[in-house]
Amino acid sequence: MTRIMTITSGLAQTGKTQLAINLALELVRRGRLVGVFHDELQSKTLSDLLDLPPAVLQLRRAEDGEANGIMRRGYQGVDFLSCQLSLRQWSVAEPGHRSCCMNNIDVPEGYDDFLIDTSEMDARSQLVCCKASAVVIIVVTLDPHSQAEAFALIQILHLNGFSGELCLLVNNIMYPVDSNDVYSSISRLLKTHLGMESSLLGGIPCDRHVTLAQRNRQAFAALFPDSEAASAVVVVADALDDIPARFVASPQTLPAFLNALVELMPVPICLPGGAVLEDEDAVVRQDELTFAAAGREQAGELSLLQYAGDVPGLWDFLETLPLTLQSLSEGLDDLVAVANRYNTLMQDDGCAGLETNQLMPLLASLLEAFRVAAPDGEVELEVTDSRVTGQQRYWLQPGRYLKYMFRLPQQPLPDTVVALLDKVPAMTCSAGAVGEEICEVLAEAKNSCLSVICSEQACPRIQVWLPVVQHGSQAGVAGRGESLS
Repeated sequence: MTRIMTITSGLAQTGKTQLAINLALELVRRGRLVGVFHDELQSKTLSDLLDLPPAVLQLRRAEDGEANGIMRRGYQGVDFLSCQLSLRQWSVAEPGHRSCCMNNIDVPEGYDDFLIDTSEMDARSQLVCCKASAVVIIVVTLDPHSQAEAFALIQILHLNGFSGELCLLVNNIMYPVDSNDVYSSISRLLKTHLGMESSLLGGIPCDRHVTLAQRNRQAFAALFPDSEAASAVVVVADALDDIPARFVASPQTLPAFLNALVELMPVPICLPGGAVLEDEDAVVRQDELTFAAAGREQAGELSLLQYAGDVPGLWDFLETLPLTLQSLSEGLDDLVAVANRYNTLMQDDGCAGLETNQLMPLLASLLEAFRVAAPDGEVELEVTDSRVTGQQRYWLQPGRYLKYMFRLPQQPLPDTVVALLDKVPAMTCSAGAVGEEICEVLAEAKNSCLSVICSEQACPRIQVWLPVVQHGSQAGVAGRGESLS
C-alpha cells in the first residue's frame, strides 16, 4: 500500500516545494521508496532548488515511451515525477494515453510514500488532489493572510466531503512557540465553524542554512543535516508516522488514487454560500488537447463566481464579493471606486483620456458606454482563477490571475465604444478565432490586460486579467502576478 500525501496551502510562497523535497529525503533515509509528483509548469522552480538531471523522459521500464509523457528525475533516492499532460486534462484525455501515463507514474514494487506538490497547479486540480489523498498537509506561515487563505481552502474541502487526515505545518517560524500559537488559532476556527479536527506536524524555523542550500541547489536536509530546519523535518516525519491509519475513504494504492483523480476532476465543486461550480473543461474536444503550452494558454481555469443583471447591480455585486477574492485582486476596489465617481472621468468628447496602464478607468468607461447605448440591457460577469503559461513576448507574464469576463448584449459594438477604443494609447487590434476582432491593451509591466472581443457569431466580450496579489506585492494592477511556489 502507498501512503499518499498532498502538500498544499491557501497562499503562494509558503515553502511547499522545499518541504516536499526535504520531507521526501528524510523518508528515504528511513528506508522507504518515495516519489514526489509536481506539475510540469513547476519544473523551473524545482530545477532552481535542486541540481537535477535535465527534464527528459526516462525509459525506466520496457513499455515507457515518449508518447506516454512521464518524466522522472532522481535525487538521492527520491523520484521526482511530472506528466506532459496536465492533471486538469486527464479526465478528457484519450483513455489509452491516460492509462499509459498512470502506469508509468508508479514503479513495479509500488511506492511506500507518494507526495503531491500542488505548487503551480490550477485551483480545481489542487482541490481534487486534496480530496483524494489520505493525508493533506496545509502549509501556513506567520502571515495572517496565509492563515486566512488556509482556512478558506479547508472550508471548501469540508464542503466537498473531504475525509482524510488534515495536518498543519507552520513554516518560517521565529520561535518554537509560534507554531503552537498559529495551530491554536486555526484549530479553534475549524472546530467552531466547521466542526473539524486537525493535527499539528510542527514548525520549520527560519534558518539561514535553507538559503545557503538553495544557493547551492541542494536540499538543506542533505547539505546541512544538523541544521535546525533539518531537525524540524525529522520531527515532521515522526509526526506523520504517528498518524492513525484512517484511510477508509481514501485510495491505498497509487493507481486507485490516480483513477480517483480522473473521476473527481469533472465533479461540480461546492463553494460557501451555496454556489456550485461545474467543470467547463469536461466538454473540451480531444483535438484541443496538447502537451506543450502554446500561444496564450490559460491553463486550468476554474470558474469562481457568476453574475447576470444590469450594470448598476454589477457594482453592488462587486462590492459584496467574498473577502478571499477581494484580497486576491485588490484592483477590484479601484474599479468600484472609479464607477462611483464616474462623472469625473468623462471629457466633453466622451473619452476619459486614459493612459496605457489605467485599465480600471478604461473598464468603467466601457461599461458605462454600453449602459448608455442599451439602458435596459443586461451584463453577465464570470470570474475565473486562471493560469497564464504562455511565453509570448507581447502577452502577460506567466503567473496566476483572476480573469473577469463581461458579456454584453449589444451587437455590433456601439459607436461610442469604438470611438473610445480608438483614443486609448497603445491599444492594438488583431484577429482572434474565425470572425473575431480583438482590441487589447496591456499594462506596461505586462501584469494585467484588457481585451474587447467582438464577432458576428457572439455578443461582445470584455476580458480583464488582474494578477493575484501575493504577500509583499503591491495591490491591484501595480502588483506582480507571481506563480504559486
